[in-house]
Amino acid sequence: MVKRHLFRLNAPKTWKIQRRGITFITRSNPGGMSKNLTLPLSNILKYELKLASTIKEVKHLVLSEEILVNGKKVDSYKYPVCFTDVVSFPKLGTYYRLIIDTDGILKLATITKEESLLKLVKIVGKTFVKGKVQLNLLDGRNVLFDKHHYKVKDSLLLTLPDQIVKEHLAFEKGAIVVLYQGKHIGKVGKIEEIKKDSMIVKAKDEKFETSKEYALVIGKENPLLKMNL
Repeated sequence: MVKRHLFRLNAPKTWKIQRRGITFITRSNPGGMSKNLTLPLSNILKYELKLASTIKEVKHLVLSEEILVNGKKVDSYKYPVCFTDVVSFPKLGTYYRLIIDTDGILKLATITKEESLLKLVKIVGKTFVKGKVQLNLLDGRNVLFDKHHYKVKDSLLLTLPDQIVKEHLAFEKGAIVVLYQGKHIGKVGKIEEIKKDSMIVKAKDEKFETSKEYALVIGKENPLLKMNL
């Protein structure tokens, strides 16, 4: 049986929460993305947006208000909101994207209504299923294609909520990336060189080497979406 709660001391370090003095926190439902890159909807409503102070209030909001994640209505306070997901409150006219900041903490970045209709996803794997190509995405979803030229580590700009590919962003020299893991987490920069297992990134006035696995391509000349505060 899946436990409904999580010890706060054992919660991911990417969660900005009080860890001492209160024993438990809501555990999100199982999802396809790493727990370190996921927040339960209740955390967002209580600690990020401060729209509720108790689980009872959270449940009331979820049931009575129109809360959308990636353009679709959510009915569970334990829903796992993933890195790059969009949380929308159409009645309030407010829209947010879950990003990871340079302090390694998952946070909400305020975005426009237009940006709330788009999401970037990273291709982390590729397999063949019954004559079709299956792309495995960072958020745990799998997508089937007849033909395409996409590669692992590339990004796809999807429309929401229909998940149609609007643009393809290749993982290549000159691409703009955001780092969602590692020592330089949360930084946005340009790929200057790609090596066998690593890459050289220039971010503002610094240049550093980091793993290729830590990068999400977010643009060619400039970021297509807001991915930092």
